[in-house]
Amino acid sequence: MIKAGSMTELARGRRAWWIIGLVAALAALAGVFTLPPIDRDESRYAQATAQMLETGNFVEINYLDEARNKKPVGIYWLQAAAVSLVSDAEDRQIWAYRLPSVLGAILAALATFWGGQRIIGREAAFAGAALFATTVLLGIEGGIAKTDAMLVGCTTLAMAALANARGGTSPGWRTALLFWCALGAGALIKGPVTPMVVGLTALALIIWERKIGWLKPVLVWWGPLLAAAIVAPWLISIQIATEGGFLREALGDDLAPKLISADERHGGLPGYHLMLLPLVFFPATLFLIPGAGRVVSALRGDDDRKAATARFLIAWAVPTWLVFEILPTKLPHYVLPVYPALALAAGLGLVELAKAAPWQRWASWALFAIGAAAFAVFLPYVFITYGNNASWDAIRLVGAGFEGGFQLGYDMSAIAWVFAGLALFLAFAVAALVSDRLRPGVLTLIFALLSGVGWHVAARSGALAEAYAVRLADQVRAARAYSETITGLSPDEIVTASSFTEPSLVFSLGTDTVLGTTEEVLAFAESRDEPIMVVLDLSRDAELRRYLTDPAALAWSDIQPFAERFGALRICYQTLAAGTNYARGSDTVLAIAFTHCATDEIPLHPLDNEVSDDPQD
Repeated sequence: MIKAGSMTELARGRRAWWIIGLVAALAALAGVFTLPPIDRDESRYAQATAQMLETGNFVEINYLDEARNKKPVGIYWLQAAAVSLVSDAEDRQIWAYRLPSVLGAILAALATFWGGQRIIGREAAFAGAALFATTVLLGIEGGIAKTDAMLVGCTTLAMAALANARGGTSPGWRTALLFWCALGAGALIKGPVTPMVVGLTALALIIWERKIGWLKPVLVWWGPLLAAAIVAPWLISIQIATEGGFLREALGDDLAPKLISADERHGGLPGYHLMLLPLVFFPATLFLIPGAGRVVSALRGDDDRKAATARFLIAWAVPTWLVFEILPTKLPHYVLPVYPALALAAGLGLVELAKAAPWQRWASWALFAIGAAAFAVFLPYVFITYGNNASWDAIRLVGAGFEGGFQLGYDMSAIAWVFAGLALFLAFAVAALVSDRLRPGVLTLIFALLSGVGWHVAARSGALAEAYAVRLADQVRAARAYSETITGLSPDEIVTASSFTEPSLVFSLGTDTVLGTTEEVLAFAESRDEPIMVVLDLSRDAELRRYLTDPAALAWSDIQPFAERFGALRICYQTLAAGTNYARGSDTVLAIAFTHCATDEIPLHPLDNEVSDDPQD
């Protein structure tokens, strides 16, 4: 049973706001400065923002030469502002693009607390908001440069304003102002999602209660005008700039396929989001089932205020959840906007834990233990699998004259960091379980929060950050750093042509990066008289892979075309990058070559020492 005094002390005054904000910031910031640009969505968002800053065009959204008419412009503007304040587009520092997402996660947690106070009380709202701040899914989205953390921040703020309009004694015009600003900002971030969540909640409550008067504080005449004023100027501008193409492509090419099929292979059966809940809602799962039990009991009880609270939380969570369970396209973050409702229920379950049935306590322990056990296996697995990037193809390339570009074995300091983080996470998770079993209270909440933050540190600052094999773009960028020594051109001046086409490479190297097939990259290199850096993805060209790694297995007729083309490129330095292209699920080795170098050395190509020009030799 929770000791009221200790919980009240934690949730008192401004202290509660600072604690929730700090916990949310710690969870979101883990990995922000250490994880490389992530393929594919994050790197596409960041690259499009970088191009806005480079061109000064803040209306159209472009990825290289392609219009990116998928989502509205809001997150790009926020990223552009963050980069302008703390970095520069030329620096290509991904952490700067992630800052709006960090702020979105903090906003979501604080808005959960603000709205929750009106409907479930300050102590339960504090517990729920703090738990939500540390959940696996919110922390991950809070550390990635894309829309979803800021989306849930705007959506939760709108829902918190709705809760205040419903439960406050005198909400006032400020509540309506926040509601419509959040609604407009959410629409500018990700189109219909925020209006959908708010609309479904309001509609469900109106039908359920057969009342609409509680909406009066936010139904002000100027509200829709304010929301429209946030969205309309850009929407009109982009429609004019694209000759009507933005809405046509955003609705017809992006949204519609998600409604009718598993778009981009992101599919799943109904129940997908429910099955993932023990993992992505961790550590709040420890109190979720008792919380759901309290909501159901309130719905059946005689206390009208508690029943109204239960209806609000159910109307917030269930309709939107069902929509995303029914839709054929599924990704874990789709249901994130309803997680604050689940978290508030979990906070209520913690504060009223003494009223929970024994089976509810056991079920929550089981959910929490499943999550902790899965992560205990996942973290070392990721590091052991991707902690080095050695492969037979990389070894063969070194034998063919390429400079070594792979790590054999594991870095001892990385091993120590990863397993120390794992041990700390497990210690906090076990402490949360034990304290909840023996003496549930504030200490249980603290241990649960520490286990949540501990997971983010162990996973995103530890195992994932130390997974060297997934840093292919970083390896290529490191190779390019030697450009001035080799070619006389600074890394920022030399053009790169690559058949490795992942967005992380484009973001890391710059907008002038040329992408294409092996044939297109070689043709581009042949057409240039100045130095360039050529990057060839062996995993996407079987013939090139055999030529570079096992030429003895090929007939001369197969070797000669490659030999002649490589010889004509005047290659004078060769290195490699090796690892895993996780976006495609394949091991990848990249052959990297510099052409037209600054020295008069004899050009090299892989077969110089193996094959003469005469096929009779």
